[in-house]
Amino acid sequence: MRPLVLALAVLLAGCTAGEPAAVTTPAGGPPVDFPVDAAPRPVVLIGEALNAEDGLRDGDRLDAAFEFAGQHPPTPAPAEVALPGRIPATMPMIGSADAVRAMSRGTGDPVRLVSAEFGMSGYATDRGLRSLPAWRFTTEAGSVPAWPALEPGTFWKLGEVRPATVREPARVVGERLSVTTQAPPAACRGDSPARHVPVIRETDSTITVGLHPRGHVGDCRRNLAILTEVHEVTLKKPLGNRLLLDGDGGVIAATRM
Repeated sequence: MRPLVLALAVLLAGCTAGEPAAVTTPAGGPPVDFPVDAAPRPVVLIGEALNAEDGLRDGDRLDAAFEFAGQHPPTPAPAEVALPGRIPATMPMIGSADAVRAMSRGTGDPVRLVSAEFGMSGYATDRGLRSLPAWRFTTEAGSVPAWPALEPGTFWKLGEVRPATVREPARVVGERLSVTTQAPPAACRGDSPARHVPVIRETDSTITVGLHPRGHVGDCRRNLAILTEVHEVTLKKPLGNRLLLDGDGGVIAATRM
C-alpha cells in the first residue's frame, strides 16, 4: 500500500465508527459499446487529444479557439504506423487545416498559430504510452500544441475517454492481471484495517475491476491521501482486444509483459 497523492493533515468529518469502507463496484455501470472485433482495433486515447508539449506559455490555453497565420503545409501521404495492440499498418493522415478545426473550442480571442510541423507526439493510450503522428503547431507565445494527424476514424471516442481513478498501468501476463486500485484509508489506532476485495466482471468487449469493501473506517485524524494497493487476479481468458475499466467506468491502461 502506498500514497499516491499527499495533502495536509485534516480531520475527516463524517467518518464514524462502524462506517463501511465503501468504494465503487462494477455492478450497475452503463454498457460500453467498444468495438472489440473491429479490424484494425481502434486506438483508445485516454484523456484529451490535444497535447501541450513542454507546457503552456503567456496565457495560452488548450480550451480556446485557434487560428493559423500562414500557409498550411501539404497533407502527408499515407504512411506505415505502429499502433497500440496491432502490427504496423499503412494509415491515412489529415491535413494541418483539419487539425486546427478539430482542436479549436471555446470562444473569445483565438490563439494564433504561427507555424505547423508534421511530426510525432506522445499519447497515453489504453495500451500504454505511444508515439503517434501529429501536427505540432507553435503559438505566438511559443507554446507547442499537438493534435493527432491520424484520421478520426482511427480512434474510439477521441477526446471523450476518461482515465481510471488510479492511473498506474495494469500488467497482463496471459490470464493473470496485476492492477493497482484505490486502497481504504489508514486504520485508526486500535482498529483493524479495512480492506478491498477486487470484483471482476468480464464481457466479450470489456473487463471491469470493481472493489468490494470489507471492514470499517473509524473516525480519527489522518492525512488526506489517496492510498493504492496492487491486486493479482486471474481472468477467464486473456485480455485480447478488450477494454479494461475501473468501477467508475474509467479506462485503465494495460501493458502486456
